[in-house]
Amino acid sequence: MKLIKNDETLRRFIPNIMREVKGEVPFFDKLAPFLELAEQSFCHHFVPAELLDAPAIRDLASQAVALEAYRLAIPALDLVLTPNGLATVGTQNLVPASKMRTDRLVGGLLADRDKALAQLLHILPDIEGWPNTPQGQWFAATLFPTFDVCRQSGETEQSWAKYQELRPQLIDLEASLSEEWLSPELMSALRSENLRGDLTQERSEIVRQVQAQITGYLKGGSFNSRRLTNIVNFIRQREDEFPEWHHSATSQLFAPPIFKNKKNASGYFF
Repeated sequence: MKLIKNDETLRRFIPNIMREVKGEVPFFDKLAPFLELAEQSFCHHFVPAELLDAPAIRDLASQAVALEAYRLAIPALDLVLTPNGLATVGTQNLVPASKMRTDRLVGGLLADRDKALAQLLHILPDIEGWPNTPQGQWFAATLFPTFDVCRQSGETEQSWAKYQELRPQLIDLEASLSEEWLSPELMSALRSENLRGDLTQERSEIVRQVQAQITGYLKGGSFNSRRLTNIVNFIRQREDEFPEWHHSATSQLFAPPIFKNKKNASGYFF
């Protein structure tokens, strides 16, 4: 493990844990196997092990791993193996928590973990080398590289799970828009620039409009063809700004005369 190596560090990120009584197994030792699992999963999905020492992300990464490890450990923390099988831990003064309280704790840990992960995803593109890692490229496969899309589509709980559920649909919707409107070449370039945060003003506006189309589809089940036409006309009038589209096969689908974008026109797009 690279992130959490002792009890003191663990308690920084899970502060409301009582100190052990004499003879009790240390809390860190109880969680050690789960910390290992949580860190492996974190590195697989978010940050490769070689970048974990980056100061800008270390605390958030440690928080996410600690919370996830605690969540994974909870079902086993109040169980002991006896000669007669598994039993719950209890004393004269303490009894096992009810299922409702346990579920509430697990839900709180999930929410706090997802909050840390959401913050992390806004920082990671600035970490040198991260955008080109397999983890960075996984998030760059869509115009929605953060959990913000969950909120935009009306989902407010379990952001990481919901993001994984939405991602295949986002990729399919973007592929459809690429082939019929924006071109795969332009869409690919916009995804990379959007992840890095170095879009020009005009390209940023296109990303915003396309994102609105996709979140609108997620809510209503259809694209707005008039808006998409306006997007394409905006691109057609700016060859220097959108060379990928103008040199693509998709542009040939719009060979008829170009719409003139006049301020007094009802379909004016900026």
